[in-house]
Amino acid sequence: MSLLKFLLIATLVTTVALGYVHQQVELLRINYAINYNKGDLLVLLDQNSTLMYNVTSLQSPLYLEKRLTGREKVSWEVPSRWHTIGLAEAAR
Repeated sequence: MSLLKFLLIATLVTTVALGYVHQQVELLRINYAINYNKGDLLVLLDQNSTLMYNVTSLQSPLYLEKRLTGREKVSWEVPSRWHTIGLAEAAR
């Protein structure tokens, strides 16, 4: 009877200890996922602010139509380096 009681208590303690370790491992895994997502969020917020700036700096379609159809004087010039955008090839 004493051996059976000892084995039962040892099994119970081992199960509780394994459950605790599992919880700690899951907390650590979730913490890493949260930190990774925070990094992605910062990158997306930076891209969003850049895109919002680009949207606010665009001209209206009516203005562009006037300039391009010749109803308004157009002064063409070679774009400077910061006016051009380089496109990367899409990953496959």
